[in-house]
Amino acid sequence: MNEPAAVFLRWVDEEVETASGSRRVRVAWLVHDDRQGEGPRYLAYLGQRPAVTPQLIEEVESLYPDVPVSWDAVRQQLEGETGLTNVARLTDDELALALRGLAAERDLSLTDLSLRLGYRQRYVLGEVLRFLDDPAAVARFERTSGSIFAYLDQTHPEYAFLLLKARLLFSGDEEGLRRVIREEPTAFGGPGARERRAYWRALLDAYRANQNAPLDGDERGEGRS
Repeated sequence: MNEPAAVFLRWVDEEVETASGSRRVRVAWLVHDDRQGEGPRYLAYLGQRPAVTPQLIEEVESLYPDVPVSWDAVRQQLEGETGLTNVARLTDDELALALRGLAAERDLSLTDLSLRLGYRQRYVLGEVLRFLDDPAAVARFERTSGSIFAYLDQTHPEYAFLLLKARLLFSGDEEGLRRVIREEPTAFGGPGARERRAYWRALLDAYRANQNAPLDGDERGEGRS
């Protein structure tokens, strides 16, 4: 039996124009090495900050249905070459406790991270981190609801929603993050607050139901009303 064709990342140099002139940068392509065909075929341009996103998977599988892709292998190669944590492997609690480290990997300050997540009226990230920096509070969350995320989902949905957006950002799903930020009602107080909370609840419930990420505790619905 012939070995299946390999799909992998390939880094190449590219000239880009900036305000101060042109410069060379390293960009990634998703490449199909068809040993039975005419050699390497470039499937998708991933740019300077490559990531395996739902949009990328859908695009490649739609355009190249005959090409077998091991997305886990691509993620492993990406993780090894960029030095970035593979967020897809983190549970919700692990992601929550790693927020500072994940931001530092991408040269983001906490203020930068907050802005990237769409927060300009209120420093929700700082509120979440104050919770998570308190070991007694974390232990209480786990004791009460089985996990940090489950507790926040039940009692502080605005904090759980921040973690949902952080997963989109750190997974490289920029399009999904922009959509969520664009559609989220902006009011924290007044009549619009109820609408905003309803939006958080709808997306959090869909997130848990669809199992878009590893779940912590509460997998079978324990502790939820």
